[in-house]
Amino acid sequence: MARRLHRGLAAASLACGLALPVPASDLSGTWIGTIPKEGRRAARDVTFRLVQDGESLAGKAYNDTGTSDAIITGLVADGKVSFDVEALEQSGNQINIVLYEFRGRVEGSAIELTREKAAAHNAASGAEVPVRRAWDSDEEDRKRRFLSFSLARLAR
Repeated sequence: MARRLHRGLAAASLACGLALPVPASDLSGTWIGTIPKEGRRAARDVTFRLVQDGESLAGKAYNDTGTSDAIITGLVADGKVSFDVEALEQSGNQINIVLYEFRGRVEGSAIELTREKAAAHNAASGAEVPVRRAWDSDEEDRKRRFLSFSLARLAR
């Protein structure tokens, strides 16, 4: 239900021309996008509530399941955007804390981002969890861990 509502809001806002132009100086607002299909995982909607203060960027990332994760570090400079998000992720019976690094640039009225699954550790034990699978080639690893997508501004 949340996924349908999120996509409906995104489609309606873009169709009605509500995606606002992005002033280079302030990215504060609500941004929406779709992270592409990843292996067996379906494409999923994501919303970011960004708060910019000078070159500092803070806020939250919201996903299809209704959960949110804080942006732990963020920077905006010279049209480039970077921020990190730590998210809880289930892998079988194990819960991991995964570090996602988002890097990109402002392009017109959009933010073009690449998300890297950079690091992970077991939430219970703290043990490191490899993010690169030993059997993946370099190309397979890049396709699995690095995903590019666009964000459109929904509201200020």
